[in-house]
Amino acid sequence: MPKLLLLDGHSLAYRAFFALPTDLATRSGTVTNAVYGFTSMLTKVLADERPDYVAVAFDAPGGSTYRYDLDPEYKAGRKETPDLFASQLPLIHEVLDALEIAQLEVPGVEADDVIATLATRAAAQGLDVVVVTGDRDAFQLVHDPHVKVLYNRRGVSDYALYDEAGIAERTGGVTPEQYPDYAALRGDTSDNLPGVPGIGEKTAAKLVTTYGSLEGIYEHLDELPPKQRQNLAEHRDRVFKNREMSRLDRGVDCGVEPDQLRQGAFDREKVRVLFDQLEFRTLLPRILDAVGEVAEAPAAEALDVEVTRARDAKAAAKALRDARRAAHVALEPRWEGAAGRSRVLGLAVATDHAVTYLDGDLLRDDAVHEALRDLASGAADLVAHRAKELMHGIGVDVVAPLRDTAVMAYLLDPGEGRYLLEDLALRHLGIEVRSPDREEGTLDLDGDRGPDDTGRRAAVLVRLADTLAEALVSRELVDLYERVERPLVRVLARMEDAGVRIDVGYLESLGKELGRPLPAARGADPRARGGGVQRQLDPAAPAHPVRRSSG
Repeated sequence: MPKLLLLDGHSLAYRAFFALPTDLATRSGTVTNAVYGFTSMLTKVLADERPDYVAVAFDAPGGSTYRYDLDPEYKAGRKETPDLFASQLPLIHEVLDALEIAQLEVPGVEADDVIATLATRAAAQGLDVVVVTGDRDAFQLVHDPHVKVLYNRRGVSDYALYDEAGIAERTGGVTPEQYPDYAALRGDTSDNLPGVPGIGEKTAAKLVTTYGSLEGIYEHLDELPPKQRQNLAEHRDRVFKNREMSRLDRGVDCGVEPDQLRQGAFDREKVRVLFDQLEFRTLLPRILDAVGEVAEAPAAEALDVEVTRARDAKAAAKALRDARRAAHVALEPRWEGAAGRSRVLGLAVATDHAVTYLDGDLLRDDAVHEALRDLASGAADLVAHRAKELMHGIGVDVVAPLRDTAVMAYLLDPGEGRYLLEDLALRHLGIEVRSPDREEGTLDLDGDRGPDDTGRRAAVLVRLADTLAEALVSRELVDLYERVERPLVRVLARMEDAGVRIDVGYLESLGKELGRPLPAARGADPRARGGGVQRQLDPAAPAHPVRRSSG
């Protein structure tokens, strides 16, 4: 029988947050206790249940409209959501996105109402349903043989799976259908629903199992002890309101049917990168094992780019001036050899509308170089990959706001090492930068491949920068990037251009002084050549303080 797994996202994430210490964090300081605990829970239930369909429901901002209409004090008195928890919700969404698991959020509706609707529809279609939650209101959904509730009792690994018999055993004989009546009498402090004074869980269960419902109880008030009868009569309106608010809505417009919730095929490499960034390395093999054959590498999207080559200096200068008026501009140099250490053979300039390639000799034209300086000082949003090397190559100090995709990628994954643009585009965007017409192993006899490849690299940069910026927000790394890493690129480029002045004459005299033989020491080995010890300047020794020249 096909199985649908429905998880209450906020409920499980909140329990994970309080179950694990807040000093669980990455080396960069991002707190991950909630996202780690939630991912551990997800991994466990996926491995145990092996569902055919899966979805995670989240409370929409503002909560339940109709419950607040019934009672403005609904959930009043709850502690404010901790900032350390709220900051991890985007990371939880990112984990689910990477795993291609459906996330459901309906405006004005709570997650348990979305779950109730889908569970009821799925059971009617003959699907088995397991609801994973820490909210006891979900007990009313249990319906043999199709709907069970996997209840998180505490921590991240203590669960109990309830069918109808399990609910009756836990509540003292109450059926799932009777659970809202039972909860109405008992009350729920977490939702600020006061119960009847003097009626706890055992008394509530006895009343419900004896008389069947709230209506039955109130029809037989005269059979109850005086104090109990008095309290029930005084709180009648409150009790019936509690039941109305405790009942889950099974008629929500979710915008999706149960059989549309099959987990999508996801990119293993993308998940690996994300888990490495979150430092969830022990979870990675467990989650991949839990989802089995679902994971696969999706086909890369081909990049459709037309690269125009500037015919002359006039066309090159115009392309740069036009780019200065664009909202986003990407610059990508074509190097003769190593980036930043060799001659620039050309430069690709990409905007949202055009990609233009400028040959290296055009960059040395005065008018073109002036237009390039203007672009570097006034573009609204300038993007480059390894911007420090770019500044060295084109000989321009970039003053305009500059995003460096290599630095952004480094912050997200410090252990990756290479940060090749083609790899990052494929990993984060699913885009193959190389031309689909290019054949491996063929020679570029006409010399056209270099400009085209450079233009394609420039064209993907803005999209890549936007995606990496979103990831920086999720990792809470924006402040570090904006305050330290982003301005440091220009500072380092200017330092490297300026270099370090060395007093060569002083170093030469120092070398001669250190190279002179020392006089023989008392007790020295008479076999030593020259009666002393020859000291040589060791180039591997710690550097001697260097005196700056006055010039």
